[in-house]
Amino acid sequence: MTTPYPYPPPQPYPYAPQPAPLPKPPRSTAALVLGIIGVAGFFVLLAPIALSPLAWYFGAVADREAEREPTRYRRAGEAKAGMVLGIIGSAILGIVLLLLVIAATLTIIGVNHDAGYGT
Repeated sequence: MTTPYPYPPPQPYPYAPQPAPLPKPPRSTAALVLGIIGVAGFFVLLAPIALSPLAWYFGAVADREAEREPTRYRRAGEAKAGMVLGIIGSAILGIVLLLLVIAATLTIIGVNHDAGYGT
């Protein structure tokens, strides 16, 4: 006597298939890249530090998008890292600008000051 099915029945999957992971917010990678360029570029040249506030902004926007739409975007660590690097870079930028203002003020005072020696 032959069996109606020549092969054994297929075994069920040991686990349920996982849904596709949600994409990260579009500006999270930009925030991370700008934050790295801003902070690391400060030690090479002074000009890239100006990108740090932009990294802070992009990171905050990406994090806010992920928080507002949890079914559309996942919370990306890149957005947080870009935001933190942007905050650090913005603090460094503020210190550098404060030092420049102090140096300019002292230079102006020094040029206009008469020491009294007839020079």
